[in-house]
Amino acid sequence: MTSTASSRLTFVMFTAGCIALALLFANAPAGGFPSKYVKAPAPQALQPTRIAVDNEAHAIRFYIDGKQVALLDASGFKQ
Repeated sequence: MTSTASSRLTFVMFTAGCIALALLFANAPAGGFPSKYVKAPAPQALQPTRIAVDNEAHAIRFYIDGKQVALLDASGFKQ
C-alpha cells in the first residue's frame, strides 16, 4: 500500500466517522430518558438528636427524636 492510498483511506474513514456522528446526533431523542419507576414521596423522618442552649434560663436541653430527655442547669442534670 502506497502512502497516497494510506492517506486516502485515512481521509475516507475519518469522513465516514464524521458523517456517522452527525447522523447519530441528528436522530437522537431530545431530553432525558423517562424514569421506569414511580417516584413516591419520601417518608417523614424522625427529628434528629439535638442539643438546645437556652440562654435566658441558663440551661442546656437535650432532645432525642423530638422529645426532651435531659436538662442541664446550674444545679445539675434533670430528667
